[in-house]
Amino acid sequence: MKKAPLWISCKSLLAAGTLLVAGNALAETPERIVSAGHSVTELVLALGAGDSLIAVDSSTRLPADFRALPVVGYYRQLPVEGLLAQNPELLVGGEHMGPPNTLTLLENSGVNILQLPEAENGDQLLENIGQLAGVLGKNADEIKASVTGKLASLRAARANLANPPRILFVRAQQGRGLKAAGTGTSPDSLIELAGGVNAVDFAGYKALSDEALLQLRPDWILFSSDQAETLNNGAALLEWQPLLKLTPAGKKQAFLAVDGFALLGGLGLSSLDEAKKLNEKFAGK
Repeated sequence: MKKAPLWISCKSLLAAGTLLVAGNALAETPERIVSAGHSVTELVLALGAGDSLIAVDSSTRLPADFRALPVVGYYRQLPVEGLLAQNPELLVGGEHMGPPNTLTLLENSGVNILQLPEAENGDQLLENIGQLAGVLGKNADEIKASVTGKLASLRAARANLANPPRILFVRAQQGRGLKAAGTGTSPDSLIELAGGVNAVDFAGYKALSDEALLQLRPDWILFSSDQAETLNNGAALLEWQPLLKLTPAGKKQAFLAVDGFALLGGLGLSSLDEAKKLNEKFAGK
């Protein structure tokens, strides 16, 4: 008789207040997994549980050579019926996966749920890897060694930046001004990982006034790749906000598009690669 898998629901995990031990296979891999959130799906695949993955959410970008999977909504607005139709054993996602009533209904239907915190730094990413590996019954040694190596390389690269650049990450729409990413956001975590300094110190996303644009004096302006075409790779920002031409970034047209998938659900594996690319740009490579 097949042993009952030792999975942990989000409620049980919070009640326990502890993390699973990384690298210890505590259970057989669940046979039917739905992953909601790109960074989480990256970890599921990296841990070797791809064969058990039966569906993903719309924020997930699967590898080009991976088999086609059903898409079950967006991780913040998951539909109960669409998920139950996949007959999942485990739903795994980030802390903002929801809505809450969907998760409650799924748990009441017997679906096991794991919500991982959105990692803001490398240590938290490693904790997520260990926690997920325990639930999936996979060994995390190889992936943790790879991540640890990349984090060490990034630390060294940051130390080699004589003057950490001031970075402004924006979301923009013509006629509606700019919103900047502050503390507690994925862009802020990525900026720090790459060796930059966020030009703003408020929390979350906030609109910027014309006066603030001049005072912030960013050396680089970043935006998500999903806006690259709309922003004409940054050139449109100078048209929409002419005052940017007076900033160091505007004078040099120092604009960079960041892979949007590296910004979803906190720091993930693709975030490490994106941070390396940004650091190299900051260093003039």
